[in-house]
Amino acid sequence: MAVTRVGLVGLTSIKPDGLGPHAWAVFALLPVFLHSPDYELVALCNSSLESARRAIEAHGLPSSVKAYGNPEDLAKDPDVDLVVISVRVGKHFEIAKPALLEGKKVFVEWPLGASTEEAETLTALAREKNIKTIVGVQARADPLLLKVREIIQSGKLGRITSAHALGSTSSLPSHFWFNGMEYYQDIKSGGNLYHINFAHFLDSFTYVLGDFETLQSDLKTEITEIPVMRDDGTLTEPMKKNTPDHVLVQGRLKSGAVASIVYRWCDLQEAVGNVGVRWIISGTEGELEITTDQGQWQMNPRDRKLKLKLRGKPEEDVDFSVVDAGFVQNMGYFGQNSGRILNAFAQGDQAVYADFGSATQTHKLLDEILKKSGHES
Repeated sequence: MAVTRVGLVGLTSIKPDGLGPHAWAVFALLPVFLHSPDYELVALCNSSLESARRAIEAHGLPSSVKAYGNPEDLAKDPDVDLVVISVRVGKHFEIAKPALLEGKKVFVEWPLGASTEEAETLTALAREKNIKTIVGVQARADPLLLKVREIIQSGKLGRITSAHALGSTSSLPSHFWFNGMEYYQDIKSGGNLYHINFAHFLDSFTYVLGDFETLQSDLKTEITEIPVMRDDGTLTEPMKKNTPDHVLVQGRLKSGAVASIVYRWCDLQEAVGNVGVRWIISGTEGELEITTDQGQWQMNPRDRKLKLKLRGKPEEDVDFSVVDAGFVQNMGYFGQNSGRILNAFAQGDQAVYADFGSATQTHKLLDEILKKSGHES
């Protein structure tokens, strides 16, 4: 199988010390393209040529890696097979479109677009040109989620009758916000707690259990103002915030099962038992319980448990460990699911990653939840 040559958009020259602004490409994507035998990093593209060159130097990349200052030039590079986009969601459309027009395969971090309309346009273009695409809803390749899906599909639980999840909107701070990420507090930006943190779990929920047939929803913004921390550590005057901190969804799935998802605002240091997500799936023959220690569902939380209780049998802890590809094993835990979906993409295993069309369905569901709640959108 030929190596896929990658053009990466959005790699900062700054090496972050945590999961703040610009960190994702550094921690979750760059290790894949440097160490996976299926990929070769051949180009970087940033907002300027100088920025791309600084990133190449800062990360000690080979001199053969080309620098670009705009997505159109990157898209026209005949040596690039796959364009990988890891920037704020408001830029996704303008970067992905020229790559698709040039026939490149495209990876876009979730959300696919800043709106469902953008996602639909990109999906239609990819289908028109018969282009392979992938979206970074990483949890679809998480061993825990795959084990849950396997158990359900095996019929061990019988007919699924209900599924209920209680989670936290975020492990991110509530008393300040990050400089350069102010858009995260605006529901209309398409990149916020609702469209990212909650949406990652929602995508997993429907990936395992199927879509909603009917639903009701209620959303509440608990924190309406939040200051931004400047680079020197001081705080600005509070900015307005209209993204929901509490999301309640209930309804009936197409399978007939009743379902509910409640995501709440809570500093996780104060959460009971330090449980970030508790998800129970019930069937006519048994139940599954999934618990994790943090609200960033897609980032492969370290302390996770899967319990199975079948009719007439004692409760058991289910082993969901797997032997990953070597490069995935060597990644930081929060980036491993990115490595897994990219490994699946290289192997053509579409069962464990989302393409543009599948991701657009999650966009539409998010829109429906907003509409049914009457929340400003």
